[in-house]
Amino acid sequence: MKKRNLALIVLIPLLASCTKTKELYADYAYYSTDFMQNYYTEHNGVNELKEASRKSFDLLKNHGYQSTNGAKGESLQDLSCCVRPEDNPNKYPWISSQYSDEFGRHNNLTAIDTSFAYGYLSKLYDGRVRCEGKYQLSRVQLDKTGYSTFFPKRLENFKYFAFSLRGATDYYVDNKPSPLTKDCRLDIHINFYKHIANSSEYDVVNFNLQNVAIPCDAGGDTDLIVVYLADDINEKERQPIYDDLTDTVAMSFTFELKTTNPELSDDSKADSPYHFAVMLYEVLFPKSSWR
Repeated sequence: MKKRNLALIVLIPLLASCTKTKELYADYAYYSTDFMQNYYTEHNGVNELKEASRKSFDLLKNHGYQSTNGAKGESLQDLSCCVRPEDNPNKYPWISSQYSDEFGRHNNLTAIDTSFAYGYLSKLYDGRVRCEGKYQLSRVQLDKTGYSTFFPKRLENFKYFAFSLRGATDYYVDNKPSPLTKDCRLDIHINFYKHIANSSEYDVVNFNLQNVAIPCDAGGDTDLIVVYLADDINEKERQPIYDDLTDTVAMSFTFELKTTNPELSDDSKADSPYHFAVMLYEVLFPKSSWR
């Protein structure tokens, strides 16, 4: 037997033991030149979990989340502690959008815990917050149904989470910019699932980011969004939210395209002239711990 084949045989059980999901695909899965063949619509059993309770929080920009806003150069609040400095309650440290690549490299989940380095969705945990010439190898293409996944470990502690994305369409006419997404806005829904001990049920914490403006059909420009659980959530409520998310074992991401155009659909199965996708590059839990 060739050494290469032996290595593959040894590697596959290792991956399966680390991911808890059915995320194992060939290296070039979802790497077609056909836009419609690249939608990842797997929910890995998370969508079948039985909910015991649900808490929801509606967040607005500057009141629950911050954004680099694509190539527009707006600053991003790095709320690594999610607590205002006592000497100046109105001042936070800043990360400008030009440093978002470095932000990803230093805060990615694979660097925090190597168990995130395995499986198809490991591309969301490697620190690449934009294309960097890797194209489909660095992103996951989603329609409005999004995706869901189990984490390889339980979330023990965190202060905020972040993700990097952009919008794209299958509009290609003489390399001209798409007229379909001049104003590209989404409502984004993120669920976290916490398993209840000695039960088959899960508590769910839901975050709704409303009217999120992202770059669309704009080359490699992405938007780095930080959800920091501050401002619109008072101090007394904030700590219980962190407690609720302790021992989180899974998450899901869905969205709705707010841009109205009769020729464009965010549903990959819709019979529409053109289709929209969220290109998700990275999911980050900076300074988190897992067990």
